[in-house]
Amino acid sequence: MQDHRAQPWHHADKGQGRPLVLLHGIGMSHQSWKPVLERLGAQRRVLAFDIAGFGRTPPLADGIVPDPAHLAAALGDSLDALGVALPVDIAGNSLGGHVALECARLGMARAVV
Repeated sequence: MQDHRAQPWHHADKGQGRPLVLLHGIGMSHQSWKPVLERLGAQRRVLAFDIAGFGRTPPLADGIVPDPAHLAAALGDSLDALGVALPVDIAGNSLGGHVALECARLGMARAVV
């Protein structure tokens, strides 16, 4: 059986510097952050992800409930695969905000908005 660590989540990666992770709301994709990507990318390395099961990122593996804890763990695996050291700053909307708060609870986030 395949686990949630199979592949990094699909994402847009802009800019350089301290990473800022962007997580979209339910029913959306990383494209929801498009209006601010260039501006934020001028100051930071911005990683706007498609959360598992949305956009171009496949769902978590069969049997893994897509709750905030599992999604946060999968995001951590994606960041690790991309060579991004934790903790990171995370901005999230709706579902993305819930995942961001879970990341903070797990010590993965420096700051959450």
